[in-house]
Amino acid sequence: MKLDLLFLVLTKRLRVSCSSLGSDRVPRTMRRISITAATLLSIAAWPQVIHAQEAATSTSAGSSSESTSSSNGPSGIGTTTDLSATSSSTTAAPEAVSSAPTAATTGQATSGPGVFSPTPIKLSLNILGGYDDNVNTTFGTKQGSSYTGGNLVLDYTFGDPRLQVVLNAGAGAVYYIEDVSGQNYDIDLKVALGLNYKASPRLLLGGTLLLEYLTEPNFDNPGGLNSRNGNYFYSTDTAFVTYAWSRRFSTKTSYTLEAYKYENQPVALFSDRFSHTFGNAFQFQMVPTTALVAEYRYQIINYTDEGDIIIPAQFNAFGAQIAPPVRLQNDSMTHFLLAGIDHTFNPRLTASLRGGAQLRSYDSGGDRTGPYFEGTVSYAVGRRTTVSWNTRYGLEEPEIAGTQSRTTFRTGLHAKFDLTSRISSIMDAYYVHDNYHSLTTTTAPVPPFTDDTFDAGLSLRYAITPLIAVQAGYHYTDITSDVAAREYSRNRYSAGVSFTF
Repeated sequence: MKLDLLFLVLTKRLRVSCSSLGSDRVPRTMRRISITAATLLSIAAWPQVIHAQEAATSTSAGSSSESTSSSNGPSGIGTTTDLSATSSSTTAAPEAVSSAPTAATTGQATSGPGVFSPTPIKLSLNILGGYDDNVNTTFGTKQGSSYTGGNLVLDYTFGDPRLQVVLNAGAGAVYYIEDVSGQNYDIDLKVALGLNYKASPRLLLGGTLLLEYLTEPNFDNPGGLNSRNGNYFYSTDTAFVTYAWSRRFSTKTSYTLEAYKYENQPVALFSDRFSHTFGNAFQFQMVPTTALVAEYRYQIINYTDEGDIIIPAQFNAFGAQIAPPVRLQNDSMTHFLLAGIDHTFNPRLTASLRGGAQLRSYDSGGDRTGPYFEGTVSYAVGRRTTVSWNTRYGLEEPEIAGTQSRTTFRTGLHAKFDLTSRISSIMDAYYVHDNYHSLTTTTAPVPPFTDDTFDAGLSLRYAITPLIAVQAGYHYTDITSDVAAREYSRNRYSAGVSFTF
C-alpha cells in the first residue's frame, strides 16, 4: 500500500515539473527515466492493489447477502368475513420492507435480534377464570358456577401486490367447577381464512372460510339459537370473482355455503340445514367516493330432516286423535332483489348499504314476501379508536319446532379503544328482535310470538410488557319473550393473563 502511495505522489510531481518546464525543454533521457520508474512502481504495487480489491469485494458481498436475507423476510404481522377490505390495511408490502434502512446503510452494528425481520405469525395464549351466574341459560331458578379455562390463538398474515392471505385459528375450552345439571364445559374451536388473488389488473379472485365448533350461542350469526343447547358446528364459506369491465363498471359473482349441525338430537331434528346462495352484483362508480350497486341473489335452503315428524300426533283420554303429527316442511327458495350504495365519506368513515325485497317460496306451505335490508359502517374516530356497526333486517330460519320462519331485526356494534400505549378496551353490543311466524298449513301448533335479545360485553387489557398482559371482562345477556319459558338473564365475569409470541 505504501508503494502505491509513493507511485501516486511521484507521478503527480513529474506531471507538475513537466508542465512547468514545457515538454520541449525536457530532455529525452529524463522522459525515459520517468516512464521506466513509473512502470516499475506500478508493477511493484499491483499485487497489493489486487489484494485490497479482493478484500473489499468479499466484504461488500457479505454485507449484501446479510441485507438481502434481512429484507426478504415476511412482510408483517396482521390479524383479522371479504378480505379485500381488511388485508390491504393490515399487511405491509414486501417492497416497504426491502426499502427500509439496514445496518449496512446506516453504519450501525448488525448483531443482536435487530437483524431479523418480523414474523408473519403471531401466537397468543390466554389463561382465565371467572364466575357465571346462569350456566344453563334457564328461566327461573339459576345455576351458577365459577369456571377456569383458556385458549390458544394463531394469526398469520401474508401480502404482496397480487396475493393476500389472512389466517386465524383458535382452540379454547372452559370448565365449570361446581356441579350443574347440564353440560359442565364449553368448547370453542375456530378456523377463519381469507384469500384474495389479483389474477390481472381487471380480475380479482377471492374467498373466505369460517369453521366453528362451539357451545355458546353466537348473536352475530343469523339463524342460530339464542341459548345453550349443547355443542354444534357452524360454517359459512364464500367464493367470489370480481371483474372490472371498464374504469367505472364492474361485476361481482359469488357463492356462499352456510351450515348448522347440532349434537343435541331434539334440536338437530328441526335445526340442521344447509343453505346455498348465488349472487351477482353490478357496480357503477359514479364518483371516486361513491359506487351504486344493483344486486340479485338466489338462495336454496335444505333441512337435513325435512319431512320427519317434529311434533307427534296428539290424542285425548279416549285414544282419539285430536291433532295430526307435525312434519318439518321448511325447505325453501328465496329471491333477493336489492339496490345499494358504497360510499366513502372521508378516509376514516365508510358505509355499505343494501335494501330491497325478499321473496320466499316453501316447498310445502305457501309463500312469504317482505322487505330486506343490510348495512355496514366503519369509522376510525382517531388513531386509538375504531368503531364498526352492522345491521340486518329480513327473513331468517326459525329455531323452534312448529314455526315456519321469523322476521328478524339484528344490529351489532363493535368498538376498540386504545386508552394509552398499555391500556386498551373492547366493547361489543348486539340487539336482536324476532317475530316468529306460525305454519301456514291448517295445523298451527305454535302461535306467533316475539323475542327480544340484548347481549353486551366489555373487556379491559393492560400490557405489562409487549409479550405479557392482564385482562378483565364482563358479559351480560338478557332475553325477554312472549313465551315465559324462553326468557333468561345471565352475568359472566372473567379475569386472566395473556402471553403473545
